[in-house]
Order: sequence, then structure tokens, then C-alpha cells
Amino acid sequence: MLGVPLGILFVLIRRLPHEDYKKSFRSALKWGFWLSIFLVAVRVGTRNAVSRELLEGFATFITLLAEVIILSKLLNADEKFSKPLKISIAADVMTLFLYHGFELWLIPTGSVVAALGDYFTVEFLTKIVGFVTGAGFAFISSFMVYKAADALNQSRLKFVFVVIFAACMIRQIIFLIQVLMARNVLSGEMWMDLMAPIINNSSLLIFVIFAAILVLPITLFSQPKPERLPSYNPAQYRKILAQAIHKRRWGAGVVIALLLMTTTSSAGSYVANKQAEIVPAVPVTAEAGSVDVDLEVIKDGHLHRFVYRASSGEMVRYIVILKGGSAYGVGLDACEICGATGYYERDNQVICKLCDVQMNKATIGTRGGCNPIPIEYTIADGKLKVPQSELEKSAKIFQ
Repeated sequence: MLGVPLGILFVLIRRLPHEDYKKSFRSALKWGFWLSIFLVAVRVGTRNAVSRELLEGFATFITLLAEVIILSKLLNADEKFSKPLKISIAADVMTLFLYHGFELWLIPTGSVVAALGDYFTVEFLTKIVGFVTGAGFAFISSFMVYKAADALNQSRLKFVFVVIFAACMIRQIIFLIQVLMARNVLSGEMWMDLMAPIINNSSLLIFVIFAAILVLPITLFSQPKPERLPSYNPAQYRKILAQAIHKRRWGAGVVIALLLMTTTSSAGSYVANKQAEIVPAVPVTAEAGSVDVDLEVIKDGHLHRFVYRASSGEMVRYIVILKGGSAYGVGLDACEICGATGYYERDNQVICKLCDVQMNKATIGTRGGCNPIPIEYTIADGKLKVPQSELEKSAKIFQ
């Protein structure tokens, strides 16, 4: 999602006559890289100083605007230098890296924080090795796409460029609509019928990108055989043919990478969705300033989710799980790192839905890492009681 569009964009920029475009691209790449790392550090270090939803929504909006200008300018490129194109290239590269970089760095960061210093476990090492392997494979695949795109002639390169960017823009528009709906800028009732099936299957949107990438090798393989000019001797022409064949090998590499990406994405999605047991949130109400849940309902040791409608209208979710004996883990269905994405139960373990970090049940109810944000509660009269005021003040987290 990051390397492929940037690689194809850089191929097009390299063919333009002005060096300023390439300088702008490289400079924005550095700024996007370091800014994404800085914001992740701020997010983790201060917990609530950076709103992931607002940051990614803003970055996506800027990216979309920049991509529209880039498409209009590059497809009609001439020899004249265009300052709007230079600015749009910088904005697109930086915000694209900011969005995906922020998302990317949170994965290992969440694992490190959740490990609570216990870094020599099979689970932690598996997550880190998996992250490094996945990132390396993504880099290699993107490099193959870059080399295959570089082997295309200009007209075919522009065609592939439009297809790839259109696929990325569709995904970005869907995400932006989700953010606007969450912030009540767009009416939920009006948009929900249209967006519900898309949101429920949002993980499948990556296959739209895979399909767009497939256009690249197909276009490369369909390029006509190099023409033999009268000035070429047999040795020169054989060399030109050998170069053309060598370029097509990058296309074959892209096909292999696509097959591997599709297989791993499909298998990973199947396993994750098969194992995930999403517990529905049970509506609860307050009586005499307290939200009560009967202990008979929650004493089975499984994850239970409840939802309370605050006076401001927000649906405040919280979870309860029996940790052992008479000790309960009680917290919001949100954490200070990933926000209000929530948790689910898998193999009797509590898992963060966003970063797939496994919670230590003993630490649920304590602050820090990817743990649920703790809330006060008491046990009395056979009920678990949460103060209504505790849920009301937590409403802002679910805005």
C-alpha cells in the first residue's frame, strides 16, 4: 500500500526533465519517515496527545487532494516546470508515508509495550520476527514492481499509474467516509446502508490493490517486440532483445510476489477470522448512579462486553472478565495506544482487535501498554457495580 504507488510515481518523476521533482520526492520521503516515527513516539509516550483517527483522516484528505493534482498534471506533462506538481508530489509522498508509517510502526511498538519487559518469550519473538519478515517481503515486492514499471514505455506506464492510483484512491475515499461518519460530519443513517457492507469487508480491499498491480506484468508482457532498425547489426539487435527479455523477468517476479501476497493474506485472514470470537456488547442502563451486572452472568471466565449510552449520546463500551477467584478485570473496550478499537476473545485469551496483541489477564484492570483503560468498580449484593459517572467521563474516548 505504501511502496507500490510510491515506486511507480518515482518512475514517472525520473523521466521528467526537471531535477526539482526528484529532489522534492526524496525530501518528502525523509520527512514522512521521521515524522511518522516521531508521532508514534508521542502517541505511546503521552497516550492521548495524538488522535490516530484524526491524524490518519487528515493525512488521507491531503493525500487525495495531492493525487488528484498529480494525476491531472503528470498525464498532461510538458517541458515546463510546474510548481503545483512539485508541491503535490511532496504532499502526497509525505502524507502517504505518514499514514502508512504511523500504522506500521504501531505494530512492533504495541508488541514491545504489551510485553512489559518480558522480551524473551516465544510469543513476543514470533511477533517481531513476523513483523520484520513481512516488512522485508513488502519492500522486495515493491522493488520488483518499481523495476517492472521502469521497463514500460511511457504510454503504458501512464496507464498502469492511473490504475494503481485509482485503486489506492478508492480505498482512501472509503476510509475518509468512515472517519466523517464516526465524527458525525456525515449522517450515519444516510450512509450506513451504503457503507455497512464495505466496512464489514474492508479487509478485502487489499485485494483491489493486488488486482491493480496485476495490470503491471500484463502490460509489460504485452509490449511489442523491439523494432529492428536498419542501422542495427545482428549483434546489436540480439543485445536489445536480451535486454527486453531481462526486463520481462521483473514482470514474472511481480506475478510470483502477487501469488505469495494473495496466499498469505487469504490464509492469514481466514485463520484470524476463524479464531476470533467477537462477543456482542450487551446494553446496560444506570440506576441510582450505578450500572450493575449480575455476577452470575460474568463468572464463566470468558470476555463479556457491555455498552452504556452516555447522556451526550456516545455508546461507551466496557469489558469484564473473571481473572481468578473473586478478582475481575474491568476496563473500557479501548486502550491508550490503539484507541476505541476494542478487544475480542481467542483461545481463552483477550486480544486487541487492532494490533493483535494478547493481553495478560492478570494485568487487565491496570493502566499501561495495550491494556484496556481501567475503570472503577465495586462488588456488592451479588453484582459488579460501575459508577455511572465513570462511564460518563469516558464518553469522550468513544467520540
